[in-house]
Amino acid sequence: MIYKELVLNLEDRIMCVKVGKVKRENLYEMTRKYWKVDITRARRATHVLAIINGIVEEVYNPVDWKYTEDPKHIGRCEFLGIEDAHTTYIGKDVTAFYGKSQNPVKYINM
Repeated sequence: MIYKELVLNLEDRIMCVKVGKVKRENLYEMTRKYWKVDITRARRATHVLAIINGIVEEVYNPVDWKYTEDPKHIGRCEFLGIEDAHTTYIGKDVTAFYGKSQNPVKYINM
């Protein structure tokens, strides 16, 4: 299958998160929690993109960010969000934005 590169809406502030190599049953839970990020910067995101193998699988509009209360992940952040099922970002290729970076989090237009 051939995927088109992500084309940005210049008003969107995007945070991409690599959530694994295989889509599992609860992609929202995989996407929303335990990220080692600057919470101030993350709060500016208008969209959080769930990335699997370089492709946008789902998009969420974050409503709130907080530090997790899970004792296994102290200092990491999580968000509550709403799925954006009508976005044009689903199915787009974001590999060009990551380059050779191993970091699972990538900010775009922020």
